[in-house]
Amino acid sequence: MNIDLDSTEGRKEYLSEKLDDLLEGINNSYGTLLMDELLSRLELTVKDFNDEMKDLCEGLVTKEKERQQLLEMLKTADSLPNQTVGSPDSTESLSSPMDDSQPLVKEGSDENVPEWEKKLAKLEKK
Repeated sequence: MNIDLDSTEGRKEYLSEKLDDLLEGINNSYGTLLMDELLSRLELTVKDFNDEMKDLCEGLVTKEKERQQLLEMLKTADSLPNQTVGSPDSTESLSSPMDDSQPLVKEGSDENVPEWEKKLAKLEKK
């Protein structure tokens, strides 16, 4: 007997055969109803599991993309230590992200500041 567990139909056939073997002792009228209910519940369980795994994997991919973007922003901010904050004619400069002597964002300059810089500034204050 050749078992094809790589396809959905192959798995269904395998489970169906195994359940048939288990249900041989049960009356035919109850056996088919029980078999149909077991198969539908198994399919629902597998579908739920697959949906949850898909959601988890998508969440992981999204989080990793966010981390990579933040890392790139930090690298860019590190390579441009004289970047200005606020209006183009402002003379306030950012320090390097690794420099703990000054906060990244000055207190009154909330406009035109990305959200990640505000969060970093709050973390540095702690």
